[in-house]
Amino acid sequence: MFALIMAGGRASRLGMGEKALARVHDKPLISYVLDAVQGADLEPVVIVSPLTPYTLNYCRIHDILWVCTDGNGYVEDIGQAVRELDITGPFLTICADLPGITVDHIKTVLKIYANAECPACSVWVPCEKPGSGTLPGIPVGMNILTGSMIEEEQKEIQIMIEDPLLTLNINTREDLNAAEQVLSKNTKKV
Repeated sequence: MFALIMAGGRASRLGMGEKALARVHDKPLISYVLDAVQGADLEPVVIVSPLTPYTLNYCRIHDILWVCTDGNGYVEDIGQAVRELDITGPFLTICADLPGITVDHIKTVLKIYANAECPACSVWVPCEKPGSGTLPGIPVGMNILTGSMIEEEQKEIQIMIEDPLLTLNINTREDLNAAEQVLSKNTKKV
């Protein structure tokens, strides 16, 4: 199964260049995702755009399959990549800015999806909003879709995973600092 790693966005909120190459513990964000994807025995394909030439070079240097899309948006870039790769079956999409993702997270999602009998799934973490009780959750940035249905809305199963590591989604410098702290604590437990 292909794992499309989305790394073609502007990263304007981060303000540190290309987000996939921003470093947490002196390691590029994209490398955390690549390690998890490869550890789960999926074939990674990094989706870049004209906005991310250094990420494209990173892929070339590290011999990672990549597709350069037009950079028209997240959904549009997924569709373009699926068509270029001629993917008809299920594939995983995952954002390149999730340093807390693990092999176990991916394997859990794949196992639940395999038994769901739905063409798609989305992954969520629980979320609480002060004053309103518990909300169903917030999306993690990891999904499974079916390539042959990429032009249509796909019925999905929503998978809830309760793990604070999945809340590490990097959009600002504060997010980077928080990720470093959380990952430091998590590493010390091992």
